[in-house]
Amino acid sequence: MARKYKLSAIAIAAATILCFTKSSGSLAADIQDQAAIRLAIEAAAAPRLAALHDAQGEVEVGVIDSRLRLPACDNINVELPSTNSGMMTAKVVCPSPSWTLYVPVRMHAWVEAVVAATNLAPNTPLTPALLSRGRADALSGTGGLFTDQRQVEGKILRAGVMAGAPILSPLLDLPISVHRGQRVTLTLSDPVMTIKASATALDDGRIGDTISVQNNDSQKTLRATVARDGGVEVRF
Repeated sequence: MARKYKLSAIAIAAATILCFTKSSGSLAADIQDQAAIRLAIEAAAAPRLAALHDAQGEVEVGVIDSRLRLPACDNINVELPSTNSGMMTAKVVCPSPSWTLYVPVRMHAWVEAVVAATNLAPNTPLTPALLSRGRADALSGTGGLFTDQRQVEGKILRAGVMAGAPILSPLLDLPISVHRGQRVTLTLSDPVMTIKASATALDDGRIGDTISVQNNDSQKTLRATVARDGGVEVRF
């Protein structure tokens, strides 16, 4: 009699476990698989990555809270911002059952860019020996990447750059081409005539800068623009 009771208890326990397992399986099937959400976001971003020119596209889908228990959806829709940027937010919508989820997304556009071959200090004149090529993200938000080393050579760093870091246009200055106290050719021009005179620079200046100069003949001080030929000019 005792044995019969013991077998019944085991049978009841087994039935309870089986019932719980089936219930859990059914519950899991009714919850949205987060992997499917991630795949839907990646699929929405794929055409943008394919449209990138001369760059290798990559998308990173951000973390989705693992505690979420969204109802399973057969028709997941993903909306992305109209313009590409490094960081964006994907709007994930299920029309039925109705739910909406916002997921951070990181886009990359990897290119071969000009980078520092070694650690570079501020005010360093850039020569070919100090430059190399490396992988950089054109969508990183910093902007101003160079892919042609010739665009960088001869310019001056405004700030230090670590080895392997990209050389960015906001970090660059042209070298000083006119120095304070230097005698320069002053060109005065209007639509009718051009006059050239000797002058002395009163400031340092790069090409395109406006500096003060003194006409050596009249001793008058003028504001003039540093020209590419090493002189200065005033246009009336």
